[in-house]
Amino acid sequence: MPRTVPEPPPVLNGSPRNFFLRIEELERKVATLETENRALRAEGELLSSDARFRQVIDASPVPLSVDDMKGTIEYVNRKFEQKFGYSHAEVPTSAAWFARAYPNPAYRAQVAKEWKACLDAGLKSGREIGPLEVEISCKDGSLRRVEFLGTLLGSRLLIAARDITERKRLEKEILEIAEKEQERIGQDLHDGLCQLLSGIKFKTTLLEQKLQTKALAEAHEAGALEGLLIGAIEQARNIARGLHPVDLEARGLMSALEELAASVSSVYEISCSCQFPQPVLIHDHQVAKHLYRIAQESINNAIRHGQSSRIVVRLTAETDRCSLTIRDNGMGMANRPKRKKGGLGLQLMNYRARTIGAALTFQTDPKGGTVVTCTLRLTAAPKALESHARPSTLH
Repeated sequence: MPRTVPEPPPVLNGSPRNFFLRIEELERKVATLETENRALRAEGELLSSDARFRQVIDASPVPLSVDDMKGTIEYVNRKFEQKFGYSHAEVPTSAAWFARAYPNPAYRAQVAKEWKACLDAGLKSGREIGPLEVEISCKDGSLRRVEFLGTLLGSRLLIAARDITERKRLEKEILEIAEKEQERIGQDLHDGLCQLLSGIKFKTTLLEQKLQTKALAEAHEAGALEGLLIGAIEQARNIARGLHPVDLEARGLMSALEELAASVSSVYEISCSCQFPQPVLIHDHQVAKHLYRIAQESINNAIRHGQSSRIVVRLTAETDRCSLTIRDNGMGMANRPKRKKGGLGLQLMNYRARTIGAALTFQTDPKGGTVVTCTLRLTAAPKALESHARPSTLH
């Protein structure tokens, strides 16, 4: 029986070594292909995830945009386009958005500065960016008041725009109604109560004269009564004038505040004074009127709820802003009695501040009392943009 001889190993190019080298090369290629496949699958999943993300954004009833934090607007949803009229092709970058949304150069610079401050603060604290209230110029030429709020999503910034145009309109109506009601009450006091008291005072004077002719001791009492009536008439006129400062524009804010302080000192018999380190001229009558009302309401709160005996009204101006500060020595905000009803005065103060683009703060003074500060930007935006404005790398 013939002997079986084992077959030699297959050779490649006549060498077993070359065969194994070829196997190793094929294994490397397979590994490379698998790596590429994994990358393709991951990219596909990312694209799929991004598509789902965009679907969610598009389904939102809130205008949304996505910013890459480097000046590029990656995406805007359908609601964004509907609300403002601009397509993504028209606002592919922050610069393009700013140019269209804020056509006034001064206002655009102001918004950019304030948004940067909001962005820096949000990134530093790890919290949401904003909110920031701005006036948007839409594609159709209309103006809309919008509040922007940003949320970080990794390296992206998702920005939501809340349209508050209607809310601002209602706030304006509330202020107008409150103003008209105050003016009506002031007019009624002046034409009604003051006239009635003047009539009583005249009658009292006649009575005093008749008693004096008869040399009666009661004449002195009639004279004292006349003096009280004179004081009551003066107080009623001061109150009426405060409710309806018809000559505020002519006298200027500083003069109106001084008269208000004098009236408060006279009526309530407390110390109320004004401080003006330098002249502060507010040329816009509406702005001056709102600042006056904020001071007036702060003083009223300090007297009625803070039980203050000393109030100081201070008006100062810097290069680009002015500040109205009302400081009292009362019990402070935290220690004031809780009111079951009310709070309308504080709401109106906030409405007034927002209307003129001012920031309003309430603080308890560590030394005792309350400090109300209203800070107003003097580098005004366009008249139509009476705002508390601020933008993203997107807005």
